[in-house]
Amino acid sequence: KKKGWQTPARYFSLEISVLIWTISSDLVWLYIQDLSEGAGTVARRTSRVWIEYVGWLPDGTVFDGNVGGTPYAIRLGGNEVIRGWNQGIVGMRRGGIRRLVVRPGLAYGSSRRGDIPPGSTLIFHIKLIDVD
Repeated sequence: KKKGWQTPARYFSLEISVLIWTISSDLVWLYIQDLSEGAGTVARRTSRVWIEYVGWLPDGTVFDGNVGGTPYAIRLGGNEVIRGWNQGIVGMRRGGIRRLVVRPGLAYGSSRRGDIPPGSTLIFHIKLIDVD
């Protein structure tokens, strides 16, 4: 049985207020879309945060996620996650939901990472569960 985050239609939408194929050809680029602002503590550039997330490719292929499972704990500002997350989660408030479109230069660049092809733009749906 598929987990909730493995169902692309639940999070994926062709209408994310940006046409991915028309965005800057610059490989170091990040688009942030706040879906819900939240009302709690703000994540700073070195905060420890707990998140639920789903990641997919522009064609709708889901490559990772943890919604409905244990929140993923990371320290922002280091090398634990892609630079797109380090930059894109900063400023979120506890309880907030954000969609990030991350170009390859802030993701995995020209490297293959599991099911993620080299040079991929990545899309994430992120909910900030807690901030320390």
